Amino acid sequence: MRDPLYTKLAEHIASLQSADEVIRLLDMLLTDSEIHDVRDRVRIYSLLASGTHSQRDVARLANVSISKVIRGASNTQSAKVRAYFRKHFPDDGAD
Repeated sequence: MRDPLYTKLAEHIASLQSADEVIRLLDMLLTDSEIHDVRDRVRIYSLLASGTHSQRDVARLANVSISKVIRGASNTQSAKVRAYFRKHFPDDGAD
């Protein structure tokens, strides 16, 4: 079961009307380092989900340690996770 505050946060984010509103909220909640970590994780998952890159290639392309990629690789073993990231964050080579 999810924490009620976590659920409330998700509901609030879902109610926002624009990406700018979400960015403002994330900027208030997260430090620059945390934002960078989230961006790295999305990039890692996107590259892994594409199925076209080795873990070492992902580390190089995302400019992260291989240990970060290995942690992400276990989460992208799920077909649902891979499909989600292929759909919403396709690996287009952009950073």
